[in-house]
Amino acid sequence: MDFDPSRLRSGEYVVGVSGVVLAVALFALPWYGLKPRFAPTAAALGVSTTVTGWNGLTQVRWLVLVTVLVAFALLFLQVTRRAPAIPVSLSVIVTVLGILTALALVYRVLLNRPGSDAVVGLKAGSVVGLVSALGLTYGGYLSIRREGIAPKDGPQQIEVVKLSEVGRS
Repeated sequence: MDFDPSRLRSGEYVVGVSGVVLAVALFALPWYGLKPRFAPTAAALGVSTTVTGWNGLTQVRWLVLVTVLVAFALLFLQVTRRAPAIPVSLSVIVTVLGILTALALVYRVLLNRPGSDAVVGLKAGSVVGLVSALGLTYGGYLSIRREGIAPKDGPQQIEVVKLSEVGRS
């Protein structure tokens, strides 16, 4: 396996950064939380006042997780493969999954929040997650648009043997 980071193009960098940010947002950042006037009472009762994306997105979390894993697979295969066939296929898959994830997060974050709007509000993780899903989509699109082989991985100069040199050994 030939590991060469110089094979990464701008699209793969965008996919990588967006994938890391989406994974961190899913597991570490709060997505939903109680409004400030309810939070002190809930905290005094020992109830958590925020929910991460993993706990708050019961069905969508699996789509987000698969999207992040496929994004990381794209990076790995782009770095380890000389031929572009597999990475380009994964670029298409990342783009489609990014679109599906972004649409699911738009629906879940903006249109169908858990709880009532008077009690539950959005936190930073939901916005970061939505923006990083859009970034994944854009990075996958860039990766598709800039397909090709790095010059050092392409065909090399073919050695030519002249007829006048044949037999002189």
